[in-house]
Amino acid sequence: MSLLTNIFLLSSLITSLFVPPTDKEKKLKEEEARFQEDVRIFDETHEASFRYFWEWAHPVSGLTPRRSLENKRFDIGIGASGFGIQAIIVGAHRGWVSREEVVDHLLKVTYFLDQKAVKYHGVFPHLIHGKTGQLIKFGGQDGADIQETSNLMMGLLVARAYFDGDNHKEVQLRKSITELWEAVDYTVHEYQNGLWWNHSETQKENNGLKLLMKGYTESMTSYALALGHPKHPIKKKSYQAYVNGKNFVNGRKYYGYTLDVGKPKGGPLYLAQTPFVTMDPRDMEDQYTFYWKRSIAHSLINWTYCFKHAPKEYQYSKGDWGLTASQIPTGYNNMAGPNKDKGVIAPSGALGVFPYVPYQSFMALRNFYENHKEGLWDKYGFKDAYSIKDNWYSDRYLGLDQGRTVIMMENYRSGLFWELSKKIPELQVAKKKMGISSPKFKTGFPLAVKENISQRVQLIRHPELKAYHVDYYLAKDADVSFEFRHINGDVTTLNSPKFKSEGMHQLVFEKKDFLSGTKGKLIMTINGKTSEELPVQLF
Repeated sequence: MSLLTNIFLLSSLITSLFVPPTDKEKKLKEEEARFQEDVRIFDETHEASFRYFWEWAHPVSGLTPRRSLENKRFDIGIGASGFGIQAIIVGAHRGWVSREEVVDHLLKVTYFLDQKAVKYHGVFPHLIHGKTGQLIKFGGQDGADIQETSNLMMGLLVARAYFDGDNHKEVQLRKSITELWEAVDYTVHEYQNGLWWNHSETQKENNGLKLLMKGYTESMTSYALALGHPKHPIKKKSYQAYVNGKNFVNGRKYYGYTLDVGKPKGGPLYLAQTPFVTMDPRDMEDQYTFYWKRSIAHSLINWTYCFKHAPKEYQYSKGDWGLTASQIPTGYNNMAGPNKDKGVIAPSGALGVFPYVPYQSFMALRNFYENHKEGLWDKYGFKDAYSIKDNWYSDRYLGLDQGRTVIMMENYRSGLFWELSKKIPELQVAKKKMGISSPKFKTGFPLAVKENISQRVQLIRHPELKAYHVDYYLAKDADVSFEFRHINGDVTTLNSPKFKSEGMHQLVFEKKDFLSGTKGKLIMTINGKTSEELPVQLF
């Protein structure tokens, strides 16, 4: 080889090493950096939100203060404490604290609940004092609160399922939880074929029983536990007050989404969260709705309203969304939703529906962190609410809202609590009595819901998988493969044919050279023949 040839080859090699990247390569690199930053923000928010329940827990009882006011730390929310129990399980699951530390903490909690906290037929009040366990009156209530107690019991039952070790402490924890749970007498709140929210020991019956639980509300949790209770279950027919109440059956369309059950335009987003912090909506269908798709529709109605239909003075956007019960500048708005909008966004609204609409939730998370961090962020993540119109940011955290955020972000990450719910036999008994069963799917993508404006399912890479994913179902065993067909007709093969058994599976595929915003169709091929197509947009 001549010297001239060697010089030419060396020159070519050097040139190839310094070829400027194409526009597409630059964009892909920028998008990867954006994804890594989104994952970092997600992790930081998740752990910071958990810290509220770990560091702000009352030092005597270990229970959760209703809000983060130093002079009100004794003001314990029973429902918030139930969410708090699940939140600190997340801490153990993620390794933010040790398993043994959490068990010790929960032993302190169960001892306090058993030995010090006031109870009425095993049912706790809405609020108790964190040191003495005595009743704190709330909203005229002077007795038992069945919904707050049910949120607490759900947390305890999850802990009983999670801490399944055979060491002395975990055995004792499960025993203590079972004793507290079996002492709850739901029949005291049973009246006129329904459940009554509050029960007073000091007032006559007509006044002592208040607020019949009916219509689509968070009280699904109470009905499930009341029907499945091993010692004091309510009658099966008492569930009829719930499903026959106002705002249960709906069936109307809002912004293109059919809402089978629930308030007009869905109401506050906590109605898509609270019953499902533990119960798995993917596995719940009855004569009224498939609860997974109902929750997605509720979330997308809320998002669409915020950035397309809300008053312009509120200055909402695709990232400023999430209407749910929260603090507002003048107090508290329990019914915040498209029909009761006060111009206030609650981060827990958008972050608590991560499992349903991860693309929209990620856009909100990024916006909260990058555009509102100065006013909204503190030690325990995002504070309760903000209003662009009023240039107002909440000065506090609320335990219920923090809890829904931590738990539902974990359900998005791993499905932890939805898997644990399968280990709670009382819930299986209850669902049968409620007429709720596992959906019967056909081959295809039964969990996917198209966003109405794009008419596509919007996919964003999962922070754990670092890849796109979509669930699919096979009605029988088959060889299955997938490809992505771009709108220009180009095809990207996602995997080669693989044998899969009947049932639910998950397609996972890498970003490769897909640019954010890419539109196309996922094509499912079964035994060599095209079977199903799903319009998608990748972000």
